[in-house]
Amino acid sequence: MYQIFTKEDVLMYISKIRMQNFRCFCDTSVEFYEGLNVFIGENNSGKTTVLKALQLIFDNSVSKKLSIDDFYKGISSFDEPPQITITISIQETESEKIEDKAVVATWLTKLNSPCEATLTYKYFLPETDLEEYKKELNERDQSLISEWDILERFLQRYVSRIYAGNPISKNRVESEYLEKFDCTFLDALRNVENSIYNGKNSLLKNVLNYFLDYNLKSSIKKLEQDLEDTDSKAKLDECLTKLECCRNEFRGQSKDLLDSIRGRLDTGHILSLVESTGASVCGKPDIEGELSESDILSTLKLIIKSNSGMQIPIFNNGLGYNNLIYISLVLSNLEIITSDHFGENAKIFPILLIEEPEAHLHPALQYNFLRFLKEEIKNKNISRQIFVTTHSTHITAAVGLDSIICMESHKDHILARYPSLVFSDKPDDIESKKYIERYLDATKSNMLFSKGVIFVEGLAEQLLVPRLAEYRSLPLDKCHIAVVGVGGSTFKHFIKLFGGGIDENNKNYTLSKRVSCIVDVDPQKIPIEGRNRRWKKCWPFEVGQNLDSYEYKPISSVITNLEEALSKSNTENVKIFYNKTQKGKTLEYDLAFENKDSPLLVSGSVEISKDVSALIESSSLTPEDKSKAIFAAFYLESVEDTKGSMAFELANNLINNFNLSEGSLEFNLPLHIKNAISWVCRGVCNEPQ
Repeated sequence: MYQIFTKEDVLMYISKIRMQNFRCFCDTSVEFYEGLNVFIGENNSGKTTVLKALQLIFDNSVSKKLSIDDFYKGISSFDEPPQITITISIQETESEKIEDKAVVATWLTKLNSPCEATLTYKYFLPETDLEEYKKELNERDQSLISEWDILERFLQRYVSRIYAGNPISKNRVESEYLEKFDCTFLDALRNVENSIYNGKNSLLKNVLNYFLDYNLKSSIKKLEQDLEDTDSKAKLDECLTKLECCRNEFRGQSKDLLDSIRGRLDTGHILSLVESTGASVCGKPDIEGELSESDILSTLKLIIKSNSGMQIPIFNNGLGYNNLIYISLVLSNLEIITSDHFGENAKIFPILLIEEPEAHLHPALQYNFLRFLKEEIKNKNISRQIFVTTHSTHITAAVGLDSIICMESHKDHILARYPSLVFSDKPDDIESKKYIERYLDATKSNMLFSKGVIFVEGLAEQLLVPRLAEYRSLPLDKCHIAVVGVGGSTFKHFIKLFGGGIDENNKNYTLSKRVSCIVDVDPQKIPIEGRNRRWKKCWPFEVGQNLDSYEYKPISSVITNLEEALSKSNTENVKIFYNKTQKGKTLEYDLAFENKDSPLLVSGSVEISKDVSALIESSSLTPEDKSKAIFAAFYLESVEDTKGSMAFELANNLINNFNLSEGSLEFNLPLHIKNAISWVCRGVCNEPQ
């Protein structure tokens, strides 16, 4: 990729946007990262609206006039004509380019470092029309004419303004400086073939023209910066001579070509008709022409050369690959418009807006493309800032937490959340962030898009919990609940994203969705005496039976550690669910305990040992529970080495049984599984009575 800025430059950036009465936003502020910003969230959570708001200020090709549908539908008072306000904050970083300071000098609203500049877009009814607006509003027949009808009548009188600095002063921004920004928008429904087909298109033509004799022009530019060196002067003269020779050679060849064409024209016959009409009285017409390099570039077409050597027209190429080609041309054009090629007309602040880059791209291409954007903007090789909206888990996995902004839609407002800012500079938070980013694949990143999350310990739980939820009439897929396997010891890392175990100061950045953590009880014991004392898992009915020889833990350290973390953070979003009956062990054991002798449970032919049978008999369990414990222990022993395949078979059995119109078998859920599913779905799905 081609260099626009030197690596030492740390530049001003758009740090925040505030949107008032605009579409789905009543009054919402969104803070931005310096480079890549990736917006994720459910439909109608405001992702595209943020891009539209940026366009209203920075994109000269977009109409500044809005429609009635652009007003926030929750406006409560029309006593004063509603107005739409969009405020942009531009903030300096550690150092800036001189051009940046010159552009924003009259926009500054904060002079202390880091200084801040402000641009404000307003769409409003002028004061000259206020009296008439209020008169119509007060005199209307409320049964026939709504306040929105009055607003729509006056909308044609609304005007738009972009103010620089403090909006109270109403200083309109100078177009000369605003034009130093370039805003390129790639929408989700883009059909790019016409934009890349041939050189007649301005985008392709600009790129081709810029890269004509690119090596020579680049060498000249470098040599011009070191004219004090004698060798540089000589090399510069040599390059200039070569460039002029190339141009002269083209002129000669194009003249010969035109002369050849003219020689083939029967101009005499054409001109005889001119003379017959008397048009030649003041002079004799003739044919002349000139062929420029730009004219030739307009005839060039993009083609695709396949590995077999075949040439494929761009229209026959895949939509996904054509989108990537188009975006490549856009990125090249960003280099062009910010280069010295345009002199004082060069842009200094290119902004790229991409809506759903996953359109037409398979997962691997999505991942690679976003990794490319992330690295290039990190090195300041392309656009100053990039804003992306997406529904793709592959894209979120590619960019990591530091670029993600989660847009959360609540009943009457929308909030922006920042997963990367959840973590402090403390060692355990640094470790948690690194761990999450290392394992944030397409499956796990689904939790960022969901309405709720169930964290489980392993593959068996991932397969079975969604099936078990159907027996509660709460289909997790329809409720948009993600089931994510994280492993017992790593719950602590993931719950921080949702407010579990973090500093109070970072709570505003956490994702405000419900999280159920389903954890195995896994009781343990350790010998009181002996050399190699270590905790080992034991049966639940074994706990407390031999206090002279063993110390027992009725619940696993995973549970106690999680409870401790949650007690410190005082969060209401994250809850732990485990078997509190003192009869539980693992998911497999608990399911078997609650469904003794169920034919839905697939097991092998392993028999439990006499020692286990004796422990059950000597326990304080009731006769019924002893029978359940024997079956559960037998079941767990038989599937211990094949938990994955067992879970797969059981999941299939549960699906088939659930779908039976008649004769379906009852299947009981352990209470903590019921509660975990019900709690995470509350407010998202209607729970059965």
